[in-house]
Amino acid sequence: MAYSVTLQKILIFLGIGLTIGAVIGFSAVLGFGLDGSVFVISMFLSILTVFASAMYAELYHIREAINKQRQEESRLR
Repeated sequence: MAYSVTLQKILIFLGIGLTIGAVIGFSAVLGFGLDGSVFVISMFLSILTVFASAMYAELYHIREAINKQRQEESRLR
């Protein structure tokens, strides 16, 4: 089954967020003696953080491409 690039990126970022959230959640539950809801909250927040940083990176690359294109257009004039 072939996935699109966008779906592949979403799955990769979801995996990264789940991994980071699980590590933080396990350390919070085991190290600090907190309850299991902290585990779920840390996973949710880490997934949101990874997606937000990925969106920022994509928008930054788009902005850089637009600026480069504008510089080339102004050089041709």
